[in-house]
Amino acid sequence: MRRLLDRFSFLPIPFKIVLSFAFVILIGSFLLALPISQQASSQATYFDHLFTAVSMVCVTGLFTEPLAYTYTIFGQIIGLILIKLGGLGLITLVATIVMQLGRRVSMKDEVTLQQALNRGDMIGFREFLISVVKYTFLIEGTGAVFLSFHMVPLFGWAKGTFTSIFLSISAFNNAGFDNLGTTSLQGFVDSHIVNIVIPLLIIIGGIGFSVWFDVAQNFKAFIAVRSWIDFKGRYRRLKLHTRLVLNWTIFLIFAAMVLFMLSEWNNNETIGGLNFIGKMQATFFQAVTLRTAGFGTVGYTHLHLFTIIFMTVFMFIGGSPGGTAGGAKTSTVALVVKLLWAEITGQQHVHYQKRTLDDEIVQRALVIVVMFVILNFLGLSLMSIFDETVPMQYLFFEAVSALGTVGLSADLTSELSRGSQTVIMFLMFIGRLGPITIFTALGLFDRKQKPKVYASGNILIG
Repeated sequence: MRRLLDRFSFLPIPFKIVLSFAFVILIGSFLLALPISQQASSQATYFDHLFTAVSMVCVTGLFTEPLAYTYTIFGQIIGLILIKLGGLGLITLVATIVMQLGRRVSMKDEVTLQQALNRGDMIGFREFLISVVKYTFLIEGTGAVFLSFHMVPLFGWAKGTFTSIFLSISAFNNAGFDNLGTTSLQGFVDSHIVNIVIPLLIIIGGIGFSVWFDVAQNFKAFIAVRSWIDFKGRYRRLKLHTRLVLNWTIFLIFAAMVLFMLSEWNNNETIGGLNFIGKMQATFFQAVTLRTAGFGTVGYTHLHLFTIIFMTVFMFIGGSPGGTAGGAKTSTVALVVKLLWAEITGQQHVHYQKRTLDDEIVQRALVIVVMFVILNFLGLSLMSIFDETVPMQYLFFEAVSALGTVGLSADLTSELSRGSQTVIMFLMFIGRLGPITIFTALGLFDRKQKPKVYASGNILIG
């Protein structure tokens, strides 16, 4: 065992990250397949357990067999552990425990953690890492307490408390799993507590750990704000990344709400039969869940085609770096949009809020977005071969949901062939770790190669 750990320590950093997630998935699938983890009525095969383990560790929320009708309390606890390991990462949790015991972590392992958490520097990394884990449990616990005000009266103390804990952890980690049935949170479309607490947990988990602490450090300054001008001044003190993430998160939620209302306001199969307050909170919930959370309070099989299309675009964008969300990431897409605008307006560099962004970062963002597009269409193409009778818009919705680790589905995942479900597993895995991490681990990317320069050439474009 020690020899294996020594070999593991010398592996390239991306390979360590990939192996740690694969290891957790494999062990998790075996634990879920144990008789003690399954209910007597369970019809799940090992493939179903493997699919569930991948979805949990990749914090997606898609399933081939419903959690509530397949797994016992023990199995559901295993599921929670897998979601926690997937949300923060096995390496992160192990390193935090080691640090708490007073032991040192090597510089090589710190770099691994830095890349796993998408953190840009090593300053105060030990304190940052421990704070991430502590605040994660604190936020999840607070969310569970608030949810219990609705769940305990509904299910009783035992089931209500466990359901609150389960939903809180799942929401914060943007996992999208519930232990209630097959219709996600559709039964709670009129619950004010559920429609406020769950979206807030999703947002906090999805904006990224670095954004948390930047906002927290400036929290006292924001409390003392007395005017709009004063607020703008305080807001500029936040890091550029924080401002970009917050601006785009607010914009995307607001834009999704407007589009959802315009499309579904009079649809009696979704929100048309609700009162004004009900429509607004359901719209807010659906707009937030597109940040890769996977919960839903309406049936997605009844959505208009336009709603399916725009939701697919928003799922592609996903959450923000350094958090529990997936997708191409808000900041990544924002840089690509800024790059397009710079090209259109004839600017040589990309700017954001009077700051010039490094060309290498912009190039990397463009590569990530292009890779996500290619992988989505590759997944869609394979799924259309395995399930050619399924309408294309639903296959596309499923593929983007998997790669973006969103977890939303038009009740399709369990109906797909094993071929398509296998494709979805690979999409979820790549989406959680990121294409660049995967391809670097496979040796397809080598940043250490010497740059090659040849005689200049010319190609016509456009």
